[in-house]
Amino acid sequence: MPVPDKKDLGRFCELDGWEKTEATSPDHHRYRKTLENGDILRTRVSLGRGPACDDLALWNRVWRYQLALASEAELWEVLRTRRPAGRGAPASAPQQPGMPAWLFEFLVNVIGLPENDVLDMTDEQAMQTYMRYIGRQSPA
Repeated sequence: MPVPDKKDLGRFCELDGWEKTEATSPDHHRYRKTLENGDILRTRVSLGRGPACDDLALWNRVWRYQLALASEAELWEVLRTRRPAGRGAPASAPQQPGMPAWLFEFLVNVIGLPENDVLDMTDEQAMQTYMRYIGRQSPA
């Protein structure tokens, strides 16, 4: 299957009931969806034209873990039928941050770290990253 373009991915988020967050940057829209079991999914869609991802391996991780789809075909089915995905439990439930939500959101939305990198951090590593960033932003 082809990698969807950025417009397709944004349309999928709209049709599937994702919430566009206020953390939009000049080059991305950010979306969040809360599943019935309480899991919170997050993804971002680049602005502009072209494929949603240039790397097929990355695209496979996006639809599987960020969008929590059982197959890539589900995305195309949502776009074709204009109905939300009929998610069962994802193959591997997305990890949830163990750190405070404000810290997770700061590291992802302000600093721009990939969500998976932040999820792999311990609370201490996350706080150290935050403090280093704040230290660089402070006037001397």
